[in-house]
Amino acid sequence: MSDLADKTVEAGKRVIVVGGGLAGMACAVALESSGFAVTLLESRKSLGGRAGSFDDPQSGEELDNCQHVLLGCCTNLLNLYDRLGVRDRIRWEKAIYFRDEKGKRYSLSATPGLAAPMHLGWSFATFSALTLKERFAYSRAMIAMLRLGKAGRKKLADMPFGHWLDRHKQPASLLPKMYEPVLVGALNENVRIASAEYAIEVFQDAMLAHADGYMMGVPGCPLSQLYGKLPVKDVRLSTRVAEVLFEGDSVIGVKLADGEELRADAVVLATNHHAVQKWLPDELAKQDKRFSRLADIEAVPILGVHLWFDRPVMTDSHAALITGPLQWLFRKDAEGKSLHGVISAAREWVGKDKDECLKLFEAQVRSVLPGAHDAKLERGVIVIEKRATFSPRPGIDHLRPQQAPPEGGIRNLYLAGDYTLTGWPATMEGAVRGGYFAAEAIAKALGSSNTKFVIPDLVPQLPARLMGLK
Repeated sequence: MSDLADKTVEAGKRVIVVGGGLAGMACAVALESSGFAVTLLESRKSLGGRAGSFDDPQSGEELDNCQHVLLGCCTNLLNLYDRLGVRDRIRWEKAIYFRDEKGKRYSLSATPGLAAPMHLGWSFATFSALTLKERFAYSRAMIAMLRLGKAGRKKLADMPFGHWLDRHKQPASLLPKMYEPVLVGALNENVRIASAEYAIEVFQDAMLAHADGYMMGVPGCPLSQLYGKLPVKDVRLSTRVAEVLFEGDSVIGVKLADGEELRADAVVLATNHHAVQKWLPDELAKQDKRFSRLADIEAVPILGVHLWFDRPVMTDSHAALITGPLQWLFRKDAEGKSLHGVISAAREWVGKDKDECLKLFEAQVRSVLPGAHDAKLERGVIVIEKRATFSPRPGIDHLRPQQAPPEGGIRNLYLAGDYTLTGWPATMEGAVRGGYFAAEAIAKALGSSNTKFVIPDLVPQLPARLMGLK
């Protein structure tokens, strides 16, 4: 580093970000872009956290922990990808494909040139996976969600979505055909017990507000490759924080596992909420209300399975599966021999025999993909993230902490993560928003002229606004 750069860093305010997942990266990149001297610390040898990759010990291949996708409504995640210069590595799908237990294929796609919510109208009207009665019922629910608007959905934060579905006379048969494929993956929770606010937010933002909102983006490379050129000068991988250092009611830095101490004007804890709690002395945690309910936040697992067949078995890039156990399938190579399957809200799969699981998954793939009938499964790798996300149950926002210290709290300690109050469920978008919100709070507290990083939602298009979505 040049002498000039050294002086610039010395002159700037210093911030330590602990955790190199999406929230930590977003916070670090935003602050660095505004002139802060940022040190990003990550205990693993690569960035990404739960949205990262690992080296398969058998093949040496870089595999994602689990398939992650984004939607066109993920404005802040897309902004982060722009900052990293990797938006062109996202492959966009304008049609969402579904398959039933017999392998019949259905699709949903927008009519070009139509604004939301009309853009998906014809596709839904002809979506033959649903009966005519189911299509009418589903249309009534979508109209009700439009009329609620954003203010109306917030009033449903403490209601289970199952109650809302019952109130609007949604047939039980619609759950596996439409609500579960859309919501279980987005919320990582059972549809009926998830908060109605967050379930409706998914439909409003992704399908009803803007014609670009529903489009699905799939990274065209292992996730960790998206983070290879982070625009942050001081990124330290394989670096474990042993202790957060305090002086009175302020944080002054961190102590690393090798004994090195780093000082800073602010510290951001961008790990999961379980790790956050272990670094706080009891007396300080008690005086900061952000930490009073963290232990009550429930973690929910996600299962991902990598499958390699001896021949091409899948031509589409993805498939939402109307019957389980796998809920989604993704093609991972050009030939269609390598697949990745996902089960969200995978509580019942934790601890199950992996060989037995692979047999079930193989049988399902054979039943839903015509090309797999005679194919041989050569190998399978199952990854279960036990603490993948928090459960977005009714009332969850009463437990989620704000990013900035409250009055009487630890004055310069900030939190970043999808579990913080972001206005979103536990998604990649929610994690990036958590990082940007933390960066905004730090920038404001430390006197930066740039204190705005969070990108607004897509603006509802005129027909959606006329129908009440404002």
